[in-house]
Amino acid sequence: MNTSTSMNSLHFTNPVAPEPHPVGAHCDIRQFRHTDFGEAMSPLVLVDHFVMTGPTFEVHPHAGMSAVTVLFEDTQGWMSSHDSVHNDHRIEPGGLHWTLAGRGVVHTQQPEGDNPRLNGLQLFVNLSQRLKQMAPATMLLRPQDVPVVEVEGLRLRVLAGSLEGKTSPLITPEPILILDGWLADGATTRLPLQAAWNAWVYARTGSLSVRDIAGEAKVTLVPGQAVAVSADQPGVLVLGSPGGEVRFVVIAGPAIHEPVVQYGPFVMTSIEEMEQTVRDFQAGKFGTVRPFT
Repeated sequence: MNTSTSMNSLHFTNPVAPEPHPVGAHCDIRQFRHTDFGEAMSPLVLVDHFVMTGPTFEVHPHAGMSAVTVLFEDTQGWMSSHDSVHNDHRIEPGGLHWTLAGRGVVHTQQPEGDNPRLNGLQLFVNLSQRLKQMAPATMLLRPQDVPVVEVEGLRLRVLAGSLEGKTSPLITPEPILILDGWLADGATTRLPLQAAWNAWVYARTGSLSVRDIAGEAKVTLVPGQAVAVSADQPGVLVLGSPGGEVRFVVIAGPAIHEPVVQYGPFVMTSIEEMEQTVRDFQAGKFGTVRPFT
């Protein structure tokens, strides 16, 4: 991973653009891994941009992290979520579902409705080691409860965290900012980035310019590209639409400077922790999903 730096203490990775690939017969994903961005993607471990039209993932486990599902507003249908803490949730277009896996949870999430086409993100958000044994929990953020920052040429949905006096009601285990944004042609916006935080910026549709406030570090993302930005000191990201409207996502949070040991849906800090997690899952300690119709 190469980086460029600026006097503004913001460090930019090179853009990353993985090709979409099928998962089963009804889902295509574009997958971004933390190893694509060095340590600059933390606290994110993985992001999948998925388009799902039919059943894809049966009941499966998670541990040591949070599995977060974001459905974009252009989703058709909805997603049903069922888990071993016995919460049954209906995730609507524009909503967010947070599965705090902690010491272990199992769940399934499936498309519902007539001719569903779910367009969204699946995030693996790491937990600090001190939180990896938290009791599992699941939380639903309904689209009507998402605060919106809106001015001429700009719309930012604040799915998690706070921005411009707007605060999401979502309670997360550690601080994080998740924005679903839109910019009109030629519009710009400024986003503060705290010291020791990373930001992951993704262009969904249209071209997105990303720079520091001094203009010394800059990239222009085309659709399907992402860049990670790290802050040594407090800084400001300037996002702009150089030609045509753009839809984008920004996810920012404090970097977790701990080893990442990933085994599929489990994220730990050591091989020993991982081995114990696998034993706990095999022993049935993650619970079960009750039958549903």
